[in-house]
Amino acid sequence: MVFQAIRKSTAPEMVARQILEKISRGELEPGQRLPSQRDLANALAVGRSSVREAINALVVMGYLEVKHGKGTFVAARLPSEKNAVQKLGSALETGSLVDLMEVRQLLECKSAALAAERADQEQIERLQASLRAMETADTDYKAFLKADLGFHSVLAEAAGNSIICEMMKLITSKVSRQHARLRTGLLSPEYRRRSISTATKVVAAIAAGDQKQARRQMELHLGLIASELKDIVP
Repeated sequence: MVFQAIRKSTAPEMVARQILEKISRGELEPGQRLPSQRDLANALAVGRSSVREAINALVVMGYLEVKHGKGTFVAARLPSEKNAVQKLGSALETGSLVDLMEVRQLLECKSAALAAERADQEQIERLQASLRAMETADTDYKAFLKADLGFHSVLAEAAGNSIICEMMKLITSKVSRQHARLRTGLLSPEYRRRSISTATKVVAAIAAGDQKQARRQMELHLGLIASELKDIVP
């Protein structure tokens, strides 16, 4: 005799459901800023980690967006799908990708600036080779991801900091595992085109020794995936 397990809702799921309900009822409108994570945790009587997980999941689903230094906002353009609750479980499992993206923004934007100061010609040529591999693999996402991760690994080396290199190995491993769970075949051709374009500008800035532009273009490059997450969550 087979029984189906009964799953008890977790605190992050309950928090996410409440936020979704307020969005659907119009109590939270597009562009509106949410209370701070601390205030939400106090109001809902849950831990801040639960609020963070819920917010990450809703960012993945396209309902919220985090503006660093400003707070969390309801997305200006909400998803049109009506099965948000059914998708919530997968989004919660994938939500750690948002934390990973945050770490990459902190680490790799600095790496790009350092590379603009320290990269030698051989490293610049390897970065350019990675760009060509990304362009060649444009229609094959697995090959594209491999080339893209190779680009980021070379960039870490070009930063001339051994600790950054070690941290990037860990990050690359986590990125690969996350992407293995996602429906990356649904990533738009426009995403890939813009990813290659921004990466090209990163390399150009590094070659020119322009630290400010290298940092800026890396920030844009890393931010591209955020707008695609809602379409590739299982």
